[in-house]
Amino acid sequence: MHPKPLPNEPLPASHEQHYQLVVENLREVVFQLDKSGRFLYLSPAWTELTGFSVEESLGQPHLEYVHPADHAHCYEYGRALLSRQKECCKHELRYRTRNGEHKWVEVYVRLVPSEDGAYVGTFGTLNDISERRRTTDALARRERYLTAVVEIQQRLLAASPSESLFERLVGPLGEASGASRAYIFEAHRSPDGNLLFSQRAEWCAPGVKPEIANPELQNMPLERQMPRLYELLSRGQVLTGLVKDFPPEERAVLEPQSIRSLLTLPLWVHGTLAGFIGFDNCAEEREWDKLEVDLLWAAAGAIALAMEQRQSERALRERELRFRRTAENASDVLYRYQLAGTRSFAFVSGVVTRHLGFTPEEHYRDPELWHRQVHFEDREAMKRLLSEPEAQDTPVVVRFLRRDGRMVWLQHVVTPVLDATGLCVAVEGIARDITEHRQFEEALKLSEASFRILLEGVPEPAAIQRDGHIIYVNTAMVCALGFARPEELMGRHLREFFLDEEPSPPEGQVALVTGERRLRRHDGKVRVAEFASLPLLFDGEPAVVSIARDVTEQRQLQSRLSLADRMASMGTLAAGIAHEINNPLAFVITNLGYLLDELRRMPSVIPGGIASRPEVDEWRSVLMEAREGAERVRQIVRQLKTFSRPDEERVVPVDLHAVLDSAVMLAANEIKHRARLKREFGPVPPVMGNEGRLCQVFLNLVVNAAQAIPEGSAEKNEIRLLTRGVSDGRVVVEVQDTGSGIPREVLGRIFDPFYTTKPVGVGTGLGLSICHGIITSLGGEISVESEPGRGTTMRVLLPAASTGVKVEKPVAPMLAPVSQRGRVLIVDDEPAVGRALKRILREHDVELATSGRQALEKLSEDTRFHAVLCDVMMPDLGGKDLYEAVQQAGSGLERRFIFVSGGAFTQGARDFLARVPNPTLEKPFDETAVRRVVRELVMSIPVPPTGT
Repeated sequence: MHPKPLPNEPLPASHEQHYQLVVENLREVVFQLDKSGRFLYLSPAWTELTGFSVEESLGQPHLEYVHPADHAHCYEYGRALLSRQKECCKHELRYRTRNGEHKWVEVYVRLVPSEDGAYVGTFGTLNDISERRRTTDALARRERYLTAVVEIQQRLLAASPSESLFERLVGPLGEASGASRAYIFEAHRSPDGNLLFSQRAEWCAPGVKPEIANPELQNMPLERQMPRLYELLSRGQVLTGLVKDFPPEERAVLEPQSIRSLLTLPLWVHGTLAGFIGFDNCAEEREWDKLEVDLLWAAAGAIALAMEQRQSERALRERELRFRRTAENASDVLYRYQLAGTRSFAFVSGVVTRHLGFTPEEHYRDPELWHRQVHFEDREAMKRLLSEPEAQDTPVVVRFLRRDGRMVWLQHVVTPVLDATGLCVAVEGIARDITEHRQFEEALKLSEASFRILLEGVPEPAAIQRDGHIIYVNTAMVCALGFARPEELMGRHLREFFLDEEPSPPEGQVALVTGERRLRRHDGKVRVAEFASLPLLFDGEPAVVSIARDVTEQRQLQSRLSLADRMASMGTLAAGIAHEINNPLAFVITNLGYLLDELRRMPSVIPGGIASRPEVDEWRSVLMEAREGAERVRQIVRQLKTFSRPDEERVVPVDLHAVLDSAVMLAANEIKHRARLKREFGPVPPVMGNEGRLCQVFLNLVVNAAQAIPEGSAEKNEIRLLTRGVSDGRVVVEVQDTGSGIPREVLGRIFDPFYTTKPVGVGTGLGLSICHGIITSLGGEISVESEPGRGTTMRVLLPAASTGVKVEKPVAPMLAPVSQRGRVLIVDDEPAVGRALKRILREHDVELATSGRQALEKLSEDTRFHAVLCDVMMPDLGGKDLYEAVQQAGSGLERRFIFVSGGAFTQGARDFLARVPNPTLEKPFDETAVRRVVRELVMSIPVPPTGT
């Protein structure tokens, strides 16, 4: 609809209002431009069309709102109007909207003349035709895509098997899609099995750079390089979008190719990802709509189907080729015998000439060749073989007469060939020459008698089993298992005598007994044997021979060596623990003693002061309890140090009660939840033994007694330790418990190696065996008495030490009063230990050094110290190194060293302390001993005057 009066013509007021009302309600935009192309008037529909307000657009050049690609059309139509070639123009343009998009509009425009006929501007209308254009474009695209799909189908049908499939397809798809570039990638495997993708074909629009020669697009590890793309394609999904929104690893591949947006569709062959087809846009950031994606899906499906067909054809050709190569190169004769129509050989592999002496052509000409040449006793079997193959479910062996007159044995395996109705029309089979095998079987039967004689003469136990049952044993195996006659073992399973769980072999496989096994003999004793097994033919049938070697004594020796290694490792660990605990324990005990001394001195130092307060007694009690607890820790540490002593095998007089107390202390955690402990110690002399080994024995016996009692009933059960002397001069130790007891049938085997009544994972069966070995090596005896439900008594007899030998116990010497104040240097890397020693020696002038190097600097500058208390083990410069450095200086100060040790657990430290004459103080400190040793040095060694 176009207004009749011109905008510059005057109208009556009523007509002008009516005209204005009509214009403002039109859906079309009514506009007027001046001579320079600027908007003079815009109807309100302008805002609805573009989103720009009328006010902001008036006075603006109308070309600012026209798509740049359409400017040439505007100029062309403007020239036609100005030249009066046309009175009006009607064309389609794209106008810009506020949101940056463009809409297609139909423009109707004509000149606005002045009264004298000159050109003063233009006016016209804009009509939104975007929807119509989209519909038209969609129909055009659909037509274009369908044409491309049809063309692809025609090219696929016309393509020869040897022709490249992809190069003929990407062109039509690229042109139909309007993309800058279309391409196909194919999946393949690298020699090491990795999945790679390579570009196989490409089409490019004019002016777009090809990428087919780009080496980065060949052999791409897509799963690692672009994991998101690989995951989408592997799930059969499409990847489409703007490259700027993609992950960084994808942009790194796509942006160097100037790709701004893309569409990628998977190619599936036989249910797996065989490649993908892609479309790139390099000129604009274009989105593909659903219609385009669906049509391209159809094209991708056609390509995938063609790929699948080609792969199937190629696989079929390869299978046929492999079959013929296999048939011609196989050592067996492959054949096909036709039953439908005239019976004849349809195929016989070439090796038949080598095996039978007759060529394949002779077989084709003579269908009865095999019936004549087969041994007369086997002719009926051959007849059934070639006429009723469905009845032959096992191999058939026949004898065949070769052309040269030699007889061969042929083993046939056949299968029927059925037609669509299920009728057998042919026989396919394999004939294997087993002549040598049959000769070997005959020779094997002759050698089995010799094999029996050989096994009887073998000193190692041997057994032959078939289907898991013993069918033969030699005399050595009968004796090894504790039987009298071989007949007692016939038909039994060898694994019946195994104490170890033996998993059953998979069905159809032969059980081979190999490796180390624990055996329970007929008399109940346990032995350890190593087995080796191998399959063989015995009496013409498959069997397994197993040969054993008794390694019980060897394993006992290895177990003892292993235990010795573990004990040595435990000793090193115990020494290390003792050293680490003794350092803090030293200053804890010393500081608690210092506080107790200070509390005792308070009444005399501060009369009527803090000492008179009622809570002071409670403080004193708290400090005494804390010191008592620390002393208990010190005793536990001393027991741990028993395991770290280097003189493990030295036999000396030992206080048996002290050993028992140590064992009880170490086993206290096992005992307290299960039973009450009672000690009934009689007057007994020292025994000859080794403190560490005896502690190991009694610790094992006490722990066994505790573990025989269930937890939770400590008030109802007890463990009793008794000692007494006997008339022959020996000492008896009994460990009694009220536990579950030991069954009578196993009581005689508890000292056997590897025998245990404890559950799996709790005991190894070596503890009592080792205890027995230790006690007997010391000249003693160990025995057991037990009754189920009434407990167990373990009795140990040990030889007493010679008369007059006593175990010396350290006696704290009386401390003489100090008559001289000395200078003392304390060297310890633990500052708290140094401060604790300083408090003990507070009657002297004490200086501290927290490292060996710091002490060396002090002693290099000042040698006027009466005593140097030096820790043995320090990280930077140990006591040994500091001593030797001072000794080399020649000052004689090394004679004033007193070494402090928290448990010197290295062999070098032990050797050093044994070599030097200097005294050694153990942590935690005996304060009396510390003061005594320092006092002796202060009183006996004069200090040189200053400057000497």
